Amino acid sequence: MSLHVRRAIAVAVCLTMVGTLHAIAGGLYGVTPFYTLDLSETFERLSIAGENAFSAMESLLSDLGVPPAELAAIHDEFSEVMLGIKSQTAQFPAILPVPLLGAGIELRLPLVLIDAVRLSGGFLTDALIRSGAQLASLEIPDPLVDAAFEFGTYSGSVVADLAFSSWMLSTEAVKRFDLLVMALDLGAGVDLIHGRVDVPIGLDVPVHLESGMADAIDALHLDGLHWSSFAIHGTLGFEIGLPFLRLYGDIRWLIPVGQTEEWWGIHVAPIAGMIGFVIRF
Repeated sequence: MSLHVRRAIAVAVCLTMVGTLHAIAGGLYGVTPFYTLDLSETFERLSIAGENAFSAMESLLSDLGVPPAELAAIHDEFSEVMLGIKSQTAQFPAILPVPLLGAGIELRLPLVLIDAVRLSGGFLTDALIRSGAQLASLEIPDPLVDAAFEFGTYSGSVVADLAFSSWMLSTEAVKRFDLLVMALDLGAGVDLIHGRVDVPIGLDVPVHLESGMADAIDALHLDGLHWSSFAIHGTLGFEIGLPFLRLYGDIRWLIPVGQTEEWWGIHVAPIAGMIGFVIRF
């Protein structure tokens, strides 16, 4: 087969695909989907994790021969730090939005009650966050923590970083009421949501300190910083602009059908949505 024939076939296939997309697609979305996390239980567990980690460190210091009076003074200082953390977290909102980078497509389905089926999704990673920070001329340390420490005659170093990833996939049936330069969307569908935070920690300490330090880190339950949910939702959306290019935004009320339950108690909250633009065909 000659090169010209292969090029002609490729062009024909591309045109067919474009034509098919135009025939079945009602719109393409460039959006920022978001969902929210409920961190109320997470904030309550901060003090528990801190106390457990300190207990492991206290045992280590006692084994190293630190006098009881000095241990008591260290415990008092730690308690003051924990009270400060509680005071700070009490001022934070318990509901945290998680914005994602996403897109969507709408497939025409001209029925009486349903105009289209919309498929959308988004994702976010720590690599994307670092790239965005660089574009904004902000520097994020890599790794986040790289520090040396000394305690009496002992010294060492700790290296810690944070890896984050999250994604969301949604499918919904849509009924649209179009008013020429604006539209009202009503929808219902299902969502899959997943996210996790990994905190790799590297220690360089004397051998006889490794076990105690590892126990303190294990007490923090850093392997329990992930969440997932399967939910159903209802959607109220608005479009404003020309019939073929509009700003789009919606708000969704999620009803979880199933969620994972990890030690830190991070849950997907009921509010989600999308904001961006849509190209109509």
